[in-house]
Amino acid sequence: MMNWKRLPVVLGLSLLPALHAEEAQAEKGRIMLESGGQALIVRSAAIGNPATAFAQWLTPEAAAKFARLTADTFDGARSYELSDFFNTSLILAGAQQPDRGITAFYSPWQDAILLVRTTGSGVDRRGAEFAFLTGETFRGEKFADSLEVVTPEKAPLSVNLWRVYSGTVARFNALFPEKGGTADLSVLTAKLDPAAEFQRIRLRSAARTLLAKKLMTEACREGLAECLIALRALRNGNGELLGKIFGAQDKAGLIEPFEKFPPEIRKNIEPVFSLVAKDSALFGYINPGAPRFVFIVSVDQAGKFTLEWFDLDKSAVLLKAWEEAK
Repeated sequence: MMNWKRLPVVLGLSLLPALHAEEAQAEKGRIMLESGGQALIVRSAAIGNPATAFAQWLTPEAAAKFARLTADTFDGARSYELSDFFNTSLILAGAQQPDRGITAFYSPWQDAILLVRTTGSGVDRRGAEFAFLTGETFRGEKFADSLEVVTPEKAPLSVNLWRVYSGTVARFNALFPEKGGTADLSVLTAKLDPAAEFQRIRLRSAARTLLAKKLMTEACREGLAECLIALRALRNGNGELLGKIFGAQDKAGLIEPFEKFPPEIRKNIEPVFSLVAKDSALFGYINPGAPRFVFIVSVDQAGKFTLEWFDLDKSAVLLKAWEEAK
């Protein structure tokens, strides 16, 4: 005969594993939100003042190392190279434990990644160790002084961005999986020369800074005007204006879906890439608050504008489609 008095106890014991698993999952979610939220705050502050942002977030020892490593990028109190890095970076969240974790800032525009091992929890979470790497080093590729994401020649800018972003995310998820991963940077730093690696990063970051400053010169006055025409259309253009600016070259049908983009994203789009030649120009735009969405405008010799836009999170799919279509 069933002992009905024992039934609640039996049922309670049988549910304990499920309850514990649910609690563990909830705790994991809390930690991920906590670390991700902190990274967003740090990134936002670092766009304007990277020195102060990292001096406050990193432990004193790590902050001193970061300051020494990046000192040459500063012109007075401002580092255009670091501000550009954080402005164009996306946050990657890896293995997270209650008292330690891995967070990364990755800019596909510079193809550079800053990985940070954090310690502590809650408001006491701090970056205790970091590794600032070129995308090639992080992905295990040979570094060949490539400027493809700065001055694309072998492939379109969009394809270069898809390639480096999808490869970096895949490598990050393999090294620091959220489930069962460990917060350990030693696999990347054991044989690393931080200073030499950072100089490699600066090949691209300094080149981007020079191109941005070049756009503001008298010699690039026409290119600047084209950049601003496209920017006005991207931010505020209705269907009529978008069609007028980009319609003649819209073979992929990207204008109509672009009109449906949330106004809060469009209104804060800004230029982050420029490459102006004698008879053509290429511009890249993002909203720094939502940097996964990329908008690329090219201008041909006849002055016709072409718009291309995509979600970086779809990079692997887009890259595969492009390679299959070649």
